Amino acid sequence: MSGTHFELEQDFEVELSVLHAFLCDLNNYVPLHPLIESIEELSPSKDRPRARRYRVVDRVPFGPFKLRVAYIAALESIDENEVHGNAWQFPLIRLHTVYSLAATSAGTRLVENVTVHAPGLIRRYVMGQAKAAHVETLSKMKVLLESNNPVARPDHS
Repeated sequence: MSGTHFELEQDFEVELSVLHAFLCDLNNYVPLHPLIESIEELSPSKDRPRARRYRVVDRVPFGPFKLRVAYIAALESIDENEVHGNAWQFPLIRLHTVYSLAATSAGTRLVENVTVHAPGLIRRYVMGQAKAAHVETLSKMKVLLESNNPVARPDHS
């Protein structure tokens, strides 16, 4: 089972600390992520004691149907400029995401590197679903964070 990779980049007109804090709580993703139906926070695990763990339920489109899929996800702040995300899903699906943040003159640049591991028969499907969901989530995240940031709003007075 080999992995495939994609990278996304988005500039946000918010301070780095605001974006970092948002990324570190998966509950923030519920209204943004097109697949997530619900999230339940779990206790930390022994192998990742600093990571926040969650039980996530997605509604994944599969032809004319939507399948409910539950899995475990974790978010871990590595430092002020990096957050790691992991998701473990049946059957043998794993997503590893590295969020890298850098301050810019207008706010913060986020680079998201995602590696998807899935069995060969479903790898292309899983990769397509993951990439589409991440693109939509980042787009909605930008709108949400910038609309809540008075510095990012133009002054029309």
